[in-house]
Amino acid sequence: MRGVQFFTDCQGKKTAALVDLKEHSAFWADVLEEYGERNEFQFLIDEGGQKIAVLLDFENYGDLWEDVYDALMTENLEDEPGIPLEEFQQELMKEKGMLNV
Repeated sequence: MRGVQFFTDCQGKKTAALVDLKEHSAFWADVLEEYGERNEFQFLIDEGGQKIAVLLDFENYGDLWEDVYDALMTENLEDEPGIPLEEFQQELMKEKGMLNV
């Protein structure tokens, strides 16, 4: 996922995400508008004191992460070309035998 790095525990389970605020600044502004500026958010700061990434611990911010993840996935899909429903249905029927109409 572009602009996101994950932290894992010793068993490989994802425990937190570091979200690049330069890459997702508009989205983060929306999050702050909805959730407010919280003191407990942890940020990565550059040399000039600017917040460049936010750390979302899944234990504390699991619900917020789900919202962030959904929005980022939707953002990524906006660039994907679409196909008409009829064409998709025909593809499923012909090539994959997955749709019975």
